[in-house]
Amino acid sequence: MEEEVKGIRDYLEIVWRRKYWILIPAIILMIATAIVTYSLPATYKSEGLILIESQEIPQDLIRTTVTSYADQRIEVIKQRLMTTTRVMQIVNKYNLYPEERQKTPSTAPIVSLFKENVSVDIVQANVTDPVSGRAKRASIAFRVSFLDKSPQLAQQVANELVTEFLNENVRTRTDRAEDTTQFLKLEGDRLQKEVQQTEREIAEFRDEYSDSLPDLLQYNLSMVQSTQQEIAATENQIMMLSDQVTTMGLQLSMIPREASAGMSATSPNQPSNAQVALEQLRAEYRSMQSKYSENHPDLQRVKREMDALAAQLGESMSPRQSVEMQLEDARSNLQSLKQRYSSEHPDVKAEEANVSRLDNRLAELPAETSASTPAASSGSTNPVYIEVKAKIDATQREISRLRERQVSLREKLADFEQRVVKTNQVQRAYLDLTRDHENKLNQYRQLRAKQLQAELAETLESENKGESFTLIEPPQVPNSAEKPNRPKLLAMGFVASMGAGVGLAVLIEMFFGGVRGYTNISRIVGKPPLVVIPLILTEAEKSKRRKLLYRLVFILFLLGIAAVVLFHFLIMDLEVFWFKLLNKLSLL
Repeated sequence: MEEEVKGIRDYLEIVWRRKYWILIPAIILMIATAIVTYSLPATYKSEGLILIESQEIPQDLIRTTVTSYADQRIEVIKQRLMTTTRVMQIVNKYNLYPEERQKTPSTAPIVSLFKENVSVDIVQANVTDPVSGRAKRASIAFRVSFLDKSPQLAQQVANELVTEFLNENVRTRTDRAEDTTQFLKLEGDRLQKEVQQTEREIAEFRDEYSDSLPDLLQYNLSMVQSTQQEIAATENQIMMLSDQVTTMGLQLSMIPREASAGMSATSPNQPSNAQVALEQLRAEYRSMQSKYSENHPDLQRVKREMDALAAQLGESMSPRQSVEMQLEDARSNLQSLKQRYSSEHPDVKAEEANVSRLDNRLAELPAETSASTPAASSGSTNPVYIEVKAKIDATQREISRLRERQVSLREKLADFEQRVVKTNQVQRAYLDLTRDHENKLNQYRQLRAKQLQAELAETLESENKGESFTLIEPPQVPNSAEKPNRPKLLAMGFVASMGAGVGLAVLIEMFFGGVRGYTNISRIVGKPPLVVIPLILTEAEKSKRRKLLYRLVFILFLLGIAAVVLFHFLIMDLEVFWFKLLNKLSLL
């Protein structure tokens, strides 16, 4: 069985047959819609427009301390204003929602209702980025609005919110600049103390290692070199004087001590052979003392021969004078050994032991009365002998002075060498201190520079030269209600009423429509009818139908014009609609 297919003509016939089922319910619903629409309470909206103005002074000259975007800052301010405490302050100030406040003691519903009636809308526009030169969307303004049943209250609360937004923005930016400046100041003061502490540590370090600083390395090296040269010169001088002492000692060994004894008649100034042999034995004895002990047979033999010759020549020395002479020779020999060897050398240690032994021996001997003249002290009456002996003594004293000077120079050399050795370690620690001081000083300078920038930014914000919110359209007392939108509700209600009427007519047709037309009869009976008699219209009926069709077309035309006019005045301006339509089509 074929499914029935209806055409436009069939639907138009259904509409014509069921016109009363369409019109009567539609008219009833339209009247009900109008009654309900105009019985709804009116809610008025008052809004203010705040412009987001950029910083007056270029960012290259003074950089602001507020780095957040305007829409982010607006949202933060909104959250601060929408706290329960501040909302209830506004509600109590303007006595909002008195009925709701009487119904419930809780503030949560009141705060929620207030937040629902507050609206903050960002106004954006297509702008060109001055840095990249690309087009982008930027926030240029925002609207703050408030809804209330009273237009005066809506305007007052909206004005309060706008004022709060402006004041909060100024306060936030100023506080941010002040906090930044204070933070940088505290950090700068802290770093300043650290820099001063590091400078004190450097000063103490320089005082402690004043002789080993890297700046004095060249001076210490030059002093090491000059001291070495001076030591070498002193050594040469000692060697020359020692040679002179040796030469004069040989001369002295050939000169008799006594002017009357042992002198030949022809040459009284020439020493005898016995005196020469005595001096040679004494020299040999001094040399053997540095090698052998006191009880060595060879040393005892030379001593006996020396005593025999001295007794023969009539020269005798007291035991103390003999020990003093031996001690003087031992000390001279010890100084010569120290110049050639280290203090750990066996010869040096042996000679030090000999000197110590002679010192102990000299201390055990009784003291003797010294003569007032060199001749008395030496036990000699020969003037030549006394003169040479005096020169030898003076030279030996000069050698002793030079050796003391040499010891002082060696100590000085060791001191300067120690300074040079310590310089590397001192330099490492000194570089660590100076590097730390330089880093902290650079950080301190950077912080002070940032502090200066922050102070300029604080001045910028306090004088409202930075990015600011400017009220360009204050809230006004609204003349028309924002909600409900009665024309829109009426239009929607009328359309819904017509749709309900048409739907009711379609339902009536479905349940009580009967059988109509050749196709329906054929479908129900199963066979086509034998004869189909068409509907024959008279001329009057045809004329009536034409007039009805013209009226319907005219009514539809008027309804179309009325719909366009209502759309233009109630919904959107036709020029704006046409511009948006073209824009959408261009995007496609």
